[in-house]
Amino acid sequence: MSRGTSWIAVLVVTAAVLTACSADPGGSGTDASHAKRSIVDVVEHTTESIGGDWSVYSGPAAEHCERAGAAPGARWSYVVERTAPDGVDPAADVERVEQEWNELEITTERFASGSADPLLGVRGAGGPVTSIGFDAFPQRYSVTAESTCFDGSVAELRGAGRS
Repeated sequence: MSRGTSWIAVLVVTAAVLTACSADPGGSGTDASHAKRSIVDVVEHTTESIGGDWSVYSGPAAEHCERAGAAPGARWSYVVERTAPDGVDPAADVERVEQEWNELEITTERFASGSADPLLGVRGAGGPVTSIGFDAFPQRYSVTAESTCFDGSVAELRGAGRS
């Protein structure tokens, strides 16, 4: 093999390895601690953009998840909520959250109930999360998120006191 051919072979192999690691939708390139930190960061970033006193409703908790073409894995779920004080503007808060998520490369979609006084929200996917939702109900706001799926055992994560 000539020197030029050797370099091409090295580049092709390197590109193949990098592509395989980054293109895996199952998230095997992510470990438990990174996935947990990512989901907590996104949720905290979201709540800070709105302000107020938020409390943890659930999590971060380990859950089972399915990965295309791979063994089952684990993910983190995290839910926070707050009572919405008088004078909140749910529509403005939904817009603010949507802008924050778009900056994090999360694809968003707004939703509203069909009532005369609709309940508003936005949901998203991509970037550092599998899914995330913000419900801006006049009496209560909540953020619900799921991390990317990663190699791991939910039983081990729960047993290690990490959930």
